[in-house]
Amino acid sequence: MKIIVLSTVLALPILLTSCATPPPPQAFHKIDGAALVIESTDDSNCRMLQPMITDREPNDHVLTKVNQLPQHETAVVILENYTEQQPGDQFRDRSTSLFVALRGAGYKHIVFLQGKGVTDPEGLVTVAKYD
Repeated sequence: MKIIVLSTVLALPILLTSCATPPPPQAFHKIDGAALVIESTDDSNCRMLQPMITDREPNDHVLTKVNQLPQHETAVVILENYTEQQPGDQFRDRSTSLFVALRGAGYKHIVFLQGKGVTDPEGLVTVAKYD
């Protein structure tokens, strides 16, 4: 009996740490054809890709234009030059102001994707999703 309990206690840490792998990355698939799509190149500059293409400008200039658009449900932000494996400091620094402004503009679904130099969000890896 003691051998069974001892071996179970010794095996428990191995079992707990072996199951601690992160979930596999999820690819994004468009759910709303009228979604706002923004490409963020760093923590202070971005450009709108849909419903119209704008030049790369400071985030607040683009977000001012977003506020003038007709109301939509979904906003997609493509984070170009994003290198973290899991959301951390870099994600927080780049996404917080965009998230707050998009929520304030009435967007209910906000998705952040890891960019790969393309303007179409289809198939990009989802970094975070807020509904």
